[in-house]
Amino acid sequence: MSAWHRLHPLSPLIRTGRHLVALAILVLLLIFANHHGNNDDFISDGVVVGVVLIAGVISWLVTRWQVADGVLRIETGLIRRQSLRFPLSQVQAIDVVQTGLARVFGLAELRLRMAGADSSGGRLACLPLADAERLREQLLAMGHAAGTRGAAAGARAGAVGPGGSAGPVGAVGSVGAVGPAAAAGPAGAAAPPRPERLLFRVQSERLAGAIILSRPGAYAGTAIAVVILVIVLTGKPGIIVPFLVFGFGIVTSVWRQFNTEFGTVVAEAADGLRLRSGLVQTATETIRPGRVQAVRIVEPLFWRLFGWCRLEVDVAGPRQRRENRSEGQRLRALIPVGSRADADRMLGELLADPPRPTHPAPAGARVKTLLSYHFLAWAGDDRYVVASRGRICRKTTWVPLEKVQSIRWVQGPWQRRLRLATIRLDVAGRRVTASVQDRSVAEADELLGQLPDLARAARSRGLVR
Repeated sequence: MSAWHRLHPLSPLIRTGRHLVALAILVLLLIFANHHGNNDDFISDGVVVGVVLIAGVISWLVTRWQVADGVLRIETGLIRRQSLRFPLSQVQAIDVVQTGLARVFGLAELRLRMAGADSSGGRLACLPLADAERLREQLLAMGHAAGTRGAAAGARAGAVGPGGSAGPVGAVGSVGAVGPAAAAGPAGAAAPPRPERLLFRVQSERLAGAIILSRPGAYAGTAIAVVILVIVLTGKPGIIVPFLVFGFGIVTSVWRQFNTEFGTVVAEAADGLRLRSGLVQTATETIRPGRVQAVRIVEPLFWRLFGWCRLEVDVAGPRQRRENRSEGQRLRALIPVGSRADADRMLGELLADPPRPTHPAPAGARVKTLLSYHFLAWAGDDRYVVASRGRICRKTTWVPLEKVQSIRWVQGPWQRRLRLATIRLDVAGRRVTASVQDRSVAEADELLGQLPDLARAARSRGLVR
């Protein structure tokens, strides 16, 4: 049984740092809006800051963690005690995250991503950076070993008949040949880790230009221009005080996107695709094989003038809480902005020979989608379905058939009048749906009859692999 451990003593400061910054900004705004503040206001603000810090210290004192018997255990809580268990065999990935304040003190946070559960509690914040990276490797190795033992036990159980008789000799021999001793080599030493292979690195100047040409960038530019215009025309800077919160929200949204996607690097590692990004807050994430539920390429109108696009992936698993943004509002971008050649190369790494949308929409759809008619297309084979739509912001989505959870036949009022229908394929990710939009009713009926069988066959092949 492993001993219990505590987090770093500076963890309360790191965890409450974000709240303290937000509180400080709010206090400054209130002081700017009210020039007649008195000492009582400052005392009350100090009390609030003190309460936040004390709450952080108490949380640190009542939190401890332990790794034993292939399970990470985290106990926390003062009044309401929580004892969390995370079987390492079910861990999908472990991310190392550093906020700006954590980087100053050389600390980092470990975030566990589990399969089929809310992993927001699977966090160790904070540990020294070297310890966090070493613990991450150890936990992943223990999880891999536990999964290998479980698979070997299942194979041995399947190889032994009801009366204890062994199954085919070849099956038993193949299981016995794969083990720690065989993997270690003749000398018993572990095989060296495979070096990472760089797949993509974002260009900072391109990222900044893309954000300016995006919708949040347009909102921020408009807000700044309006503020300057109002000040110039009225000569009263104080008139903009009621709108500061709104403007601060817009600017913060742009900053968060730039801060999160700055320096994005994607590399192929032994345990999957390794993703590193961040300016002030850095994060190292891993997308393991088989976890990608859908892939989407997004091409906004102004980006297409420069040949830029964005490649996003929808990953199975629970929604995680993030310091910079909610994952539910934006898919994970492997390529925040890059050329179409970059996107095609990354697409080839994620999917094997993916089809291209080559089947256009029927002529009857032109009346309903006059502007985007030429961009409505789809294609499919026995492994994938791809669909494209949108004129101002063109989106092309690939869905592996083995990941499809449900198939819907949808028909709106206009579609009923025009004898059209839409087929939607839902996956187990967060919010991606591949829509084969505005097809003839006959074609939609045919797809609805064929796709379930193709998806079932694709899942069967996946189980065999």
